Amino acid sequence: MSHFDRRAALASALGLTFSMALPASAQGDFPSKPLKLIVPFPPGGSTDTLARLIAQRLSDDVGQPVVIDNKPGAGGNIGMGLGTKAPPDGYTLFLTSTSTIAINPTLYQKLPFDPDRDVAPVILLAYVPNILVVNSSFPAKNMSEFIAELKAHPGKYNFASPGSGNSSHLAAELFKSMAGVEITHVPYKGDVPAITDLMAGQVQIMFMTSLVASTYLKDSRLRALAVAGPQRLSSMASLPTIAESGLPGFDASAWFGLSTQSAVPKELVAKLNTAINGVLRSPEVRQRLETSAMTPGGGTPQEYGDFIGRERAKWGEVVKRSGAKID
Repeated sequence: MSHFDRRAALASALGLTFSMALPASAQGDFPSKPLKLIVPFPPGGSTDTLARLIAQRLSDDVGQPVVIDNKPGAGGNIGMGLGTKAPPDGYTLFLTSTSTIAINPTLYQKLPFDPDRDVAPVILLAYVPNILVVNSSFPAKNMSEFIAELKAHPGKYNFASPGSGNSSHLAAELFKSMAGVEITHVPYKGDVPAITDLMAGQVQIMFMTSLVASTYLKDSRLRALAVAGPQRLSSMASLPTIAESGLPGFDASAWFGLSTQSAVPKELVAKLNTAINGVLRSPEVRQRLETSAMTPGGGTPQEYGDFIGRERAKWGEVVKRSGAKID
């Protein structure tokens, strides 16, 4: 049983306990109207696709519509601000992620929300590792050769990212720190232009999420060297992790979860958690996630909150070392 499977099983048991502890009237009344799920990113992307998958199954399970409300802008901060200011009745959820709740609190000088005061974690949805990808002409076929080449030629190579301060950029910064190498950051405005230049050899290295990598790795101009998460992916089983290839403990993964407004009563947070754990245990949902190179999440609200705290501390240090700041 995987780490996330164990957490989902624990959450199921706890969720049943919470549910039984609620008054019968509370159990019957909630939810009695449509739920809203704020996605702080544009429609059509991988984040939006994940949210819609969860929302559809949750709607089926609770018998109420779950309406997706895309509120992109400012690196996800606009949607986060709206979510934390929603009425504290449990009917508004918002997507929280590595960038919005773990990276942005250090990256941005000002936020429209307080990540400690305004957010009530509900559940971790999915874990999405980055993949270390190089241009096929790069003179290394595995991680040991890759690190050796970088150490032999400090500053010679560039790495692309879809923008300063996102998980792709900071994965490379974490790698630089742990491997003791020097590579130069070249930020782009999005994945597509970054990957276009990577394929053309204008830049040589990029960390991209497994969702993005699964689309582009069919191109012979790119070569995957390693998974930047804690375990191999079933969809890329032959690809080793960076942690097993010379950097123990390395983990530069993106992740997504659901949160709500901090004043929502704990019993309603518990009901939401129980329902969404049920969604994540669905064989159909698990298969869809794993096919998309995601590891299904699960667990209790407390576990998700503790996870966010650890991730914020980790990525906050990486942001500080990188010098990245956004006003």
